[in-house]
Amino acid sequence: MKTRFTPSVLSLAVIVSFGAAANDYASIDTYEGKPASKFTENANTDLAKSLPWDDTSAFERTTRGLIAEFGTHEAGELKNRFVYMADMSVNDLPATVNPSIWRQGMLNYAAGGLYEVTDGVYQIRGADLSNMTIYRTDNGYVIHDPLLSREAAAASWEFAKQHLPAINGEHKITGMIYSHMHADHFGGSRGVYESGDFAKDAEIYAPKDFIKELADENVIAGSAMGRRANYQYGTTLDTNTKGIVDNALGLGTSRGEVTLVAPTKEIQEREKVINIDGLDFHAINMPGAEAPAEIILYVPQYRSLNTAELTYDGMHNIYTFRGAKVRDALVWTKYLTELKMRFVDSGLVDNIHAAHSAPVWDKADTDVNEIAEYMALQRDNYGFIHNQAMRLANHGVTIHDVGRQIEEIIPQSQIDTWHTNGYHGSYSHNARAVVNLYLGYHDMNPVNTNPLQTKDQSCVYVNAAGADVMYKAGMTHFNAGEYQEASQLFNDLVQCLPNNIDYRFALADSFEQQGYQSETMAWRNSYLQGAVELRTGEIQESIKLASPDVIANTPTGMFLDFIAVSLNAPKAEAADLNFNFGVYHPDLDERYYGEVSNANMANIEVDKLPSVDFELIINKADFTKVVLGETTLEGLLKSGQAGVKGDAALLEQLAGTLDKFDGMFEILPMPNK
Repeated sequence: MKTRFTPSVLSLAVIVSFGAAANDYASIDTYEGKPASKFTENANTDLAKSLPWDDTSAFERTTRGLIAEFGTHEAGELKNRFVYMADMSVNDLPATVNPSIWRQGMLNYAAGGLYEVTDGVYQIRGADLSNMTIYRTDNGYVIHDPLLSREAAAASWEFAKQHLPAINGEHKITGMIYSHMHADHFGGSRGVYESGDFAKDAEIYAPKDFIKELADENVIAGSAMGRRANYQYGTTLDTNTKGIVDNALGLGTSRGEVTLVAPTKEIQEREKVINIDGLDFHAINMPGAEAPAEIILYVPQYRSLNTAELTYDGMHNIYTFRGAKVRDALVWTKYLTELKMRFVDSGLVDNIHAAHSAPVWDKADTDVNEIAEYMALQRDNYGFIHNQAMRLANHGVTIHDVGRQIEEIIPQSQIDTWHTNGYHGSYSHNARAVVNLYLGYHDMNPVNTNPLQTKDQSCVYVNAAGADVMYKAGMTHFNAGEYQEASQLFNDLVQCLPNNIDYRFALADSFEQQGYQSETMAWRNSYLQGAVELRTGEIQESIKLASPDVIANTPTGMFLDFIAVSLNAPKAEAADLNFNFGVYHPDLDERYYGEVSNANMANIEVDKLPSVDFELIINKADFTKVVLGETTLEGLLKSGQAGVKGDAALLEQLAGTLDKFDGMFEILPMPNK
């Protein structure tokens, strides 16, 4: 039986004096966060005193080379969404924002227009989470990383055309390059491709395994990843000082359709010189660091190095909260060492520019090589996390403790450097990712060998201590400004007794203050998003990156893998499913073989199909339409556009055992309806 406990007089006083009453959270539409507590205000004020405010070099780099600001042009839609920052400065430190991430937000807000990196290399910055880089060729321009959405890319290119010189009387696009397979680097491709300026013979280049890795990262765990992304990006939060102030890599993301014009050439070699309309690009595949498939570019004519996402003004993720394969911090350091030695130390470049943040230029009037220093700090940041995490692990420090211990030994050189701060990744969760890569999630404590389920574990504590005792203890911690300790206790109460509004609001209050104190964007957004869901009891629709273009380019084998993930094993066992099957795409001459047995499904692509119980014959284009819901398999079978050889009833039986994922699952317990 669920029990509602009456809070103490002290806790009631805190709730009434500190923030809003329960009915203020009846809807996300009217939601407003609470103010910073005196403890949060003091913590942020104290941190501000230790930050290197005298170093304004990043702001100088961000504004350098400005050709034209967006102003009222639609390319500035994202920047205009954060218009509240226009009347604020880096010196206006909101009590509800960690001062370091506030400074990062102001830095990203400072970007908003078309910039010259060097003569022949230009960037659109501030229109989206990522930068669009534009290279001048003999007869036009190459577009590198066309942003996240069709709308942002189209507007950005139109804006660039207003300020870049026409070549032979036109602004022809002579090629396009995707640095890697994250959506903010290809999602706007149709906005460029369909602009009317894309040359008929222009190629689209991408790193090796681009399509495979793109699908792999977005299909198998796509539903879970989308829901988790709600927390990382704070999808229900407003853009204000109690909500989203920055997204680390940029202010935020553009609004619109994620598209994908498939690459016409994947660079298979480790490195290759490609010539696009007279301009050489020395492309080097560097997978397994920031992305499973990624290329950097050296452009000798412009003495420029595009580091893709291997560098940016901040620490990147080794593990990303939305969910992705853990990245290799050691490989990352080796790539940066290689680039530094080959192109920077040897004097082959005057600038490095990247997919996020402003470029770095070498200063001719100083003995210090600014680019080499920048790259060394970036490299040593990841190297420090990797090496010290594993040093501690070899001393027996567990995955649960290594993050805290890493934070205690950060070198002063990194503390005093803005661009190694944990805005996207953090020292803490990146260190845990390193240990996970080598040793996995288990800390070898036998109590964690076969752990209780989350709710059962929480109820053990609640039943042992008593809910009222735990609640009062949690409030004691909260009133002392010990918000994480308070959250530990309140979380067990909410997990065990999710209907109790006092427990829910108390946990939300403790999360919120931790969010206000967090330097890392994903930490801040996760805490604040959790507070929203606890208070309102609402779950909003998940972020979906599997757009029609992405689905159309996903290999059928990966969709069959996803069907295997969707197979409900108990249903399949109850139905006694045991058969083999084939799928044939006549338009591509592709064949896939699969088996359903032992409540499992497996498949591979084959050259020749063996004897099967049934074979589905369907064009890949029609298969895509079925996946997108634009048509039905039943309709295609009736019309003769698809066919089945063998026992078609097995296909229906399989369909009856498949789960549907809506991406609306609980992360924190919602009240029982």
